[in-house]
Amino acid sequence: MTKALYAGSFDPITFGHIDVIKRASRVFDKVYVAISINTHKHALFTDDQRADFARQALENLDNVEVLVSEELTVKLARSLGATVLVRGVRGGSDLDSEMSIAGLNEKMDDSIQTIFIPTAANYRDLSSSMIKEIAKFHGNIDKFVTVPVVKALTEKYRS
Repeated sequence: MTKALYAGSFDPITFGHIDVIKRASRVFDKVYVAISINTHKHALFTDDQRADFARQALENLDNVEVLVSEELTVKLARSLGATVLVRGVRGGSDLDSEMSIAGLNEKMDDSIQTIFIPTAANYRDLSSSMIKEIAKFHGNIDKFVTVPVVKALTEKYRS
């Protein structure tokens, strides 16, 4: 049984993230989605809110489990028995950054491999940061995130 881990801040989860997770769920027996703490980012939503958004979006995928973690990704993968780290890549700049992270992860534990899944073309320009920016200025985000996320962002940025 091959277990994979897809870790991210998911603040909030987007259709791009969901697409990567769905595709990973077709390749791996079990996919863990870890809502992780990113010390370089200030989260708009709490860990629990982000996990709830992810659980709601992924509830129809039987082999996907959402969890919250403050652990180093490699350590978390090891503790879950995951041998693969899944990373979504939108383009060249993502790939450069992700290659560096994959290299460091490999140095920490070379038994855990990183697999890159290219983001579907219609989601390449999508990022959680951009979604928050559009929502902040009351733009329509229905095409980018689930209904619960639309409602939560609308509430956050209500003036």
